[in-house]
Amino acid sequence: MKKTLALLLTFVMSLSLLTGCGAKKEEAAPAPSGSAAASQTVSAEPLRVAVQSFYCSSMVEYIQANELDKAAGLDIEWLVFNGGAPINEAMGEWDIAVTGGAFVYALANYDCRLVAHQVNGTDGNYVVARKGDPLTQAKTPEEMAECVRGKTLLTCIGTTGHYTLNLWLESIGVSPDECEIMNLEIANVYSSWVAGEGDYAVLTEPYCYYDMDEMNTEIVATLESIGGELFESTVCTAKAYETRYDDVVKFIDLLYQACDALAADEELAVETVVNWYTNCGKTLTPDEARTSIQGKPFISSEEAKGITLGEFATSYASWFESRELIDSTGLENVKANIASDVFADALK
Repeated sequence: MKKTLALLLTFVMSLSLLTGCGAKKEEAAPAPSGSAAASQTVSAEPLRVAVQSFYCSSMVEYIQANELDKAAGLDIEWLVFNGGAPINEAMGEWDIAVTGGAFVYALANYDCRLVAHQVNGTDGNYVVARKGDPLTQAKTPEEMAECVRGKTLLTCIGTTGHYTLNLWLESIGVSPDECEIMNLEIANVYSSWVAGEGDYAVLTEPYCYYDMDEMNTEIVATLESIGGELFESTVCTAKAYETRYDDVVKFIDLLYQACDALAADEELAVETVVNWYTNCGKTLTPDEARTSIQGKPFISSEEAKGITLGEFATSYASWFESRELIDSTGLENVKANIASDVFADALK
């Protein structure tokens, strides 16, 4: 049922996004050779790219607006999802996913390959309480724990917000089993929170950048304040890695071309992010877009060259395994599914 709903969402959104987030249908051209270990990958089939209708995929707007895919000879079918968890649930319907923190499940459970990091996503993950709540006055972890046990917490399971929530609970000595965690879509976490549901919540970008006073809300913790970090990530399926290696490399090259342009020009980035949200049926003001850009910067190709691709993924997955959110086999899968060859070839 979950997979059916995710696919239905994709179908409906794809129909509504005839420009911007919509699909493009150009004829694919032969790709140059990739790594020596990879097979040659010329395909008449479109490269199916899953994206989120949120900031972590917003550089795709630049690729589309400037027809970088056409110039590279890539025939791309864009599939738009309302979060990373639905992307994972639609496994088998896409070849590449420009996604967020949910990438760990794609590697651990579905044999996908990590091929890039596109956004430093550490900011934009806020644990919040309503003004006047005893939690906002708590001074010690023990006092915070007393406030939180038995309460209802809103998040989207399998996302960066869920990761932040778990790290925060750990920091105050509370087990997730001691609370009621309500699993909602990212946008519904925000709408449910402002409607008065839940005792506490994790608001993620862009909702965490909305006016807290208007929401009668206070920030009690952030991912950064509790020692966490996060890179938004791009993955490909095992089949795409094995049979369409060169196309995957081409796409990651385009991804970093877009990130380079946006990282170098804040006004262009603001315009691009606003257009991405608009074309995905959402509303974002230029000021809100600017806050996201400044808080969660795009990773340029030069910055990417300084990243050891598997380092963050392994530490991230190790935490998930330590909390039994993935099993030990899943952790080993993550370690084995770091496609450093794609990453290196794209950055050449």
